[in-house]
Amino acid sequence: MRRFLQLFDPKVDEYERLITDNPIFRRRVEGIGVIPREAAINWGLSGPMLRGSGVNWDLRKVDHYECYDDFDWEAQWETGGDCFARYLVRIREMRESVKIIRQALKGIPGGPYENLEAKRLAEGKKSQWNEFEYQYVAKKVPPTFKIPAGEHYVRLESGKGELGIFIIGNDSVFPWRWKIRAADFNNFANFASASAGG
Repeated sequence: MRRFLQLFDPKVDEYERLITDNPIFRRRVEGIGVIPREAAINWGLSGPMLRGSGVNWDLRKVDHYECYDDFDWEAQWETGGDCFARYLVRIREMRESVKIIRQALKGIPGGPYENLEAKRLAEGKKSQWNEFEYQYVAKKVPPTFKIPAGEHYVRLESGKGELGIFIIGNDSVFPWRWKIRAADFNNFANFASASAGG
């Protein structure tokens, strides 16, 4: 991962040099697809779509989940509301992600580890990890816990915005109802309004 970050960091600088101040790019994205702050909130937008419209809202900061509070990072947002503002948010989020990963790497304890994928590649086609029974392990994993009775909603910040999982449990290993709320639907439902100017 450290080797990847050494390669990736300069690439983001290169993207900035090639794109951010490119006059052709700027003409095509500045003032295009403007979503005002109030419209972004009313449409239920999330992620870079919401933060590009001047709303400083990132679930990692708001819900304080996982270990994000242990790291030094900032939610990126812009007030322009146009395609360029959303582009800037995404570029800056790449930089913040690098900051988070570098801090997380420092917290990983030392000691032995087993890289099964590297082992499989080193052994070649005759590796036991290439056998049929290991190809579909994820599809065969049995449920290992019961879902408590009641309604449960969990959300997290994905690359495109809020990813929510709604489950109604009835004390069995299978949910009675299950709904995934991806950010795409809300973010894309606003396209006609944004292209018309709000």
